[in-house]
Amino acid sequence: MTYDQLEMLEAVVLKGNYKAAAEYLHKSQPSLSVGIKKLEDEFDLVLFDRSEYRSQLSDQGRIFFQWAQECLESFRNLNVIAHEMGELDFESSINIVLDPLVAFSRIKNIFETCLGPKSPTELKLRSEILGRGMELILSREAHFAIGTMNEAHPEIESFLFQQIEMIPVGIKSVVENYKNFPQVVVMSPETSGGLSKGPKCYVSDHGMKTKLILGGFGWGRLGKHDIKAELKSKKLMLVRDGLVKKVQFDLYAMKNKNLPMGPLAKKIWTGLKSR
Repeated sequence: MTYDQLEMLEAVVLKGNYKAAAEYLHKSQPSLSVGIKKLEDEFDLVLFDRSEYRSQLSDQGRIFFQWAQECLESFRNLNVIAHEMGELDFESSINIVLDPLVAFSRIKNIFETCLGPKSPTELKLRSEILGRGMELILSREAHFAIGTMNEAHPEIESFLFQQIEMIPVGIKSVVENYKNFPQVVVMSPETSGGLSKGPKCYVSDHGMKTKLILGGFGWGRLGKHDIKAELKSKKLMLVRDGLVKKVQFDLYAMKNKNLPMGPLAKKIWTGLKSR
């Protein structure tokens, strides 16, 4: 019995079939099947009921898998601890994925930690929307991410970082007759929610969206925390129509539980938690 075999077993259970598990582990389906079969033969077990398309654990398999999960968790924890114990120097680079709507004031500690005059670490920031941060955490392409989460994942440690309130605004002349102006929307494959009837103007980023709204070319929802000064000075005004509602969503700070953290990464994570 090997760690790889237990990891194969876990992948089949979590993904539901051998094909999806093989893709997840970047292995061929035949090699995964052989690994599971060798595990069964070693202990004379039948781990899966293969009568259905979706691979269901047998009664023996359910008991075995419970113990296998404990072994995998212990091994992964040991792997993380061992790497961290051997991390004597600061990391050469830190990769962080940020939702473009996260408040700058809440991530200021990242820059204070990484961008000091004597910091040996290269900071790599990436702006992504709609759950991409979670994907990059799971693929280990990022140390940390602050963004939306579709659902909890066993490999991700997370906590609620910021609640975002998007409110419909425009300059006075636009708001007074907003139905004759386009709604400015950040385009993405998932763009659908929060759209009103009428013309649209699709842009690629929030910076362009804000400029168009401030320039009087349309109206749209902006983060309330980002436009406090413009609302106070009446440079921007609320679209007061019951058909156009504000939108709220949560941003989570995330990291991969199985990715070891060096001293700088630990300092960043602690700083994020303190916000």
